[in-house]
Amino acid sequence: MLDNNISIKTNNQINENPISKPRIKTEVPFDIVDPTKVTKTPDKDYDSQVKQELFNYNPDSVFEKFIKSLQTSPILYEEAKKLLLSKQFVNSNIKSDPVLSIFFDSFLNSIKMNDSEILEFLKFQHGSYTKFHGEFFDILRTLLDNNPDNKELQIVLKNFLRSYDCFVSINETNKSIKTALKNIERNIPELLKGPFNELTEKYIYDNTNALDLNLDLLKNEILPFIGRYISKMNDFGVIRDYVSVLVHNLVRLEYGSKVNFSDELENLFEYLRYHFHFDDEQMELLKTSLINTYETKSSIKNDSIDSFIELLDKGVGESDNPINRGVTTEMTESLLFSQNVNNPLLHMFLPLNYNGTYMFSEIWIGKDDDNRNDKEKGHYHKSYKVFISFDIQNLGYFETILKLRDSGLLIDIKIPSSLSDSTEKIKNELSFLLSKNNVIIENISVQECVKARRFSEVFTNLTERKYNVNVTI
Repeated sequence: MLDNNISIKTNNQINENPISKPRIKTEVPFDIVDPTKVTKTPDKDYDSQVKQELFNYNPDSVFEKFIKSLQTSPILYEEAKKLLLSKQFVNSNIKSDPVLSIFFDSFLNSIKMNDSEILEFLKFQHGSYTKFHGEFFDILRTLLDNNPDNKELQIVLKNFLRSYDCFVSINETNKSIKTALKNIERNIPELLKGPFNELTEKYIYDNTNALDLNLDLLKNEILPFIGRYISKMNDFGVIRDYVSVLVHNLVRLEYGSKVNFSDELENLFEYLRYHFHFDDEQMELLKTSLINTYETKSSIKNDSIDSFIELLDKGVGESDNPINRGVTTEMTESLLFSQNVNNPLLHMFLPLNYNGTYMFSEIWIGKDDDNRNDKEKGHYHKSYKVFISFDIQNLGYFETILKLRDSGLLIDIKIPSSLSDSTEKIKNELSFLLSKNNVIIENISVQECVKARRFSEVFTNLTERKYNVNVTI
């Protein structure tokens, strides 16, 4: 990347006349160090190493950039509580915004939920968290769990999942291509916009059957046209970035073709048939589950989510109020950040009007690696951690950490100061409620919440996942 190059210039004029150049001294001004007497650098603990690495420039490390952004990324609930819990903010900004006022009222109506609707709202987010959800992928996941060292199975699955991801995302890929082409047109010289538009108008966005024609157009006409312009004009600015996006989406189109998807699916089926001895009945069940998974994924929707996303979209793109635009932008960035592939957590959120009371909650779910010492001793326990935060109108901010280890549950609850006198009552009633539902409780802690925590403070093992990506189902 040319933008990453560092140019250093001196104030001293360099004279190219070799006669006037100063003679370089060749003698060594100190004795050569004996390697056997060099003191070994002491080992650094992990925390100090991370802090030190924050000042190191490593343009190739996407993970390091992710770790740094953990500290500066927007916090979703801080902006969401302005929309739900601050009447002053809503009356001063949202209600007076001609763009957002209508969409805001629609959003408030959509989050009026009863118990069953709350459950459906959360189940929708879990079900749509990735494309790899449903009975078909549950079968594949079970195979992987039962055969963790089967490298051939991992390769076959990787190739299939990549083609499946691209195949079901063709519409989104076309939208990204359309945006990239518009941005390229906006930044090329006026003289070239006419010929460039003649090429891009041939692109067919709304017909998946035109994939081969679109690929041919991109590879043989559009990209060579832009390449000639960059080569002749040495334009290595913003156009180059949009070309990178264009090439990335071109590759996704190729992987998402029906032919490629069909080949990878057949390879998967053949591998399961001959290496895992799937009979005809099992193969038919697998094919049926894939069809059902795809159809369910295509038809599922949620009005509350759609209304919330539409509100954010209008706020970011159309609102003239800088405060509203800032709030919706921060919320959008936070939602996008929670979907980062370096983030190995399942994230769900809940804006809610429950019996006339507004609240906002976030839920983070991941594996718990706090029992690291037990793993090193060979005693492995499957353990999960859940971090729940919720801010309730006229009551305050709560936090809960749940740790499920085997069949036992540890609960750590932080409550607002207004309820600090009721800690024992809350603890006793919660213990009774859980015991009544046959939940085994190892420990319950109820304390006053002194400081709200980020999810990265609760899941302290995030920095150890440098070589992992998020494939949470």
